[in-house]
Amino acid sequence: MVLLSLTTSHARSADNNANITLSTEQQSVYLGDSVIIDVEATGLLDDLDVSPLSRDAEFIRETRGTRIAVVKEQVVDIKTRRMEFLPKAVGTAFFGPLKGEHSNGTAISNSLVVKVLPAVDTNWQPTTDDHELTVSLSNKEPYVGQKITLDLKLKHRYPITNESIQLPDFDGFDLIPVYESRRTIDDSEKNSWRVIAWRYYLFAQRSGTLNIDKVSWSGTMVRSRTQRGDFALKQAFQPLQISPAPAGDDWWLPALAVSLDEEWSIDIKELSAGDEVVRTITLSAQDVLANHLPTIEPLPSRAITSTLIKQSREHQLIGERLNATAIFEFRVTAQSPVPVFLDTVRVPWWSTSTNESREAIIPARRINVGLPDRADLLADVALADDPITRLKLALQSTGRQWSSWYWLLAALGILTLWIVIREARWQRSKYRAQTSAKKAGKAYSVFDSL
Repeated sequence: MVLLSLTTSHARSADNNANITLSTEQQSVYLGDSVIIDVEATGLLDDLDVSPLSRDAEFIRETRGTRIAVVKEQVVDIKTRRMEFLPKAVGTAFFGPLKGEHSNGTAISNSLVVKVLPAVDTNWQPTTDDHELTVSLSNKEPYVGQKITLDLKLKHRYPITNESIQLPDFDGFDLIPVYESRRTIDDSEKNSWRVIAWRYYLFAQRSGTLNIDKVSWSGTMVRSRTQRGDFALKQAFQPLQISPAPAGDDWWLPALAVSLDEEWSIDIKELSAGDEVVRTITLSAQDVLANHLPTIEPLPSRAITSTLIKQSREHQLIGERLNATAIFEFRVTAQSPVPVFLDTVRVPWWSTSTNESREAIIPARRINVGLPDRADLLADVALADDPITRLKLALQSTGRQWSSWYWLLAALGILTLWIVIREARWQRSKYRAQTSAKKAGKAYSVFDSL
């Protein structure tokens, strides 16, 4: 309603650099509204007399300053004053002209004319066209633990004083603020709105009926100095019916997406008996909190042990996307040089986009555990205590390219040959002993006869 109004006359003087200018942005005001006058003066000998500005209006306050400008290729100081006046009566208020002395005479300013309108609608009250309170929920019948998006918007056309906003405390929900008290301007309509917005992600902690407290908003809306009115708005939420998790012993995880990945500290194709490696399993999910993620527990496998040594959880809000991650580290020890089968790692979850049960998996796999490189470890990893098995393992650990069966047969041949040779030597020794005994007997009988 307020526009610029000033006369086209400007100060003239013998000194081209002396000048006084009055300006305002208000063409008309209601009685009770103030008028802002900007005064600029340059080249004057004394302080400017501004008393003529108070003829039709009461002076309220002012601020002073100085700025530097180039006028006609000369650097000059321009003294500025921003003055506020309150018109005294309905009708026309005149401001100026002002006079100021300079070295060559008198400088005269322009004049301003402001129309003062009667104060109307002094009992004005805001209506639904002036303010609006809206709340919305993305899902009114969610599952327990499922993400619910709550949006709250307060819209008003005029400034508000003594504003009071009471938000719910969200008992029974886990809460993640996406943004709070975000103030923007909505220009989609002819008359723009001032908007205050909140967005929260809610996660019901239990099933059944949950209530969210009312939102209340109150204050004094100021349309003009004489037009202002108090208002108070409240918005109630309908009770939320939280559905329980479907029956089952599995962990309940309602999410938009879930992924399961693993990493090993070494290439498990090179795993040997007695080795210890670290297996890291990462569980990621969208639209859930970190404490909603289950603990990963791989099924036990024959000839291999798995011990949880570390776990961590976190969730991050990136933009408006909520991502949760859980990392589990296991110490895996291969006990024997045999094929090992790692069972499938499974995490059941509920897809909130398709409303169906799904499963994230790490597929089962076979690991061929090799022999240790050092021969002195064979006794610790041997499958049996019999000499044949130990001999086979010892031959395999030499690293030669021949087959283990060839070495086993060769060892058996050597052992057999050694037994035959030993038996032959024993028979030969026995024969020599008997021969010696016979000879000794004959000699004895000869000496006896003598």
